[in-house]
Amino acid sequence: MKKSYFMRTFRLNVYLLLTSVLILIANSGLKLITMFLKGQENGTMDQYNQFLNKYVLIIQHGLQQVLIVSILITLAIILPEVLARLLKDSVINLAKSIWITVRIRKFLQMRPTHEAEEKLILRYNKAISKVIIDVHNNSVVFLLKIPNEFGIHGMISDNKDVMRDEISHRLTDYSFSNIERVKSYLRLEGTRIR
Repeated sequence: MKKSYFMRTFRLNVYLLLTSVLILIANSGLKLITMFLKGQENGTMDQYNQFLNKYVLIIQHGLQQVLIVSILITLAIILPEVLARLLKDSVINLAKSIWITVRIRKFLQMRPTHEAEEKLILRYNKAISKVIIDVHNNSVVFLLKIPNEFGIHGMISDNKDVMRDEISHRLTDYSFSNIERVKSYLRLEGTRIR
């Protein structure tokens, strides 16, 4: 089964963007520490403050370089998809793919009602967090990797109709087939009807 470029890189892009945000927050914290150390005017602690300030600046500089590299890698991965959508499809469909993927993941998550089922629900939610929906002008593809665990596989199988109904409700311009199993994936395809 062939996955689209969007499907192959979605998870990596999420991790890279999350890493960039965390580095940006850490960098802001280090800037505050640097400002605090520079504001301390105490003769006995002056050498110690200079020593700390020196190493905080080194760490801050390193984080800035990692942030730049992370952003450049993210852009290098995202750019081919954006260009392909500009030339052959629509960038709005890329945004729609991301938005609907996030919303469907949120919709399909379960909350445990008893402590006994908490671990099972946690593993189910982990499997659901790998759902990807790729929207194009003429087609939609929904993909979910099925885990090898029997209980979770059963829970996912029980929710097939709910998944199909929710996707068809969110994408009313498309006609969907039934969810079918292809190797270790559940796949739902839709074609534009209007």
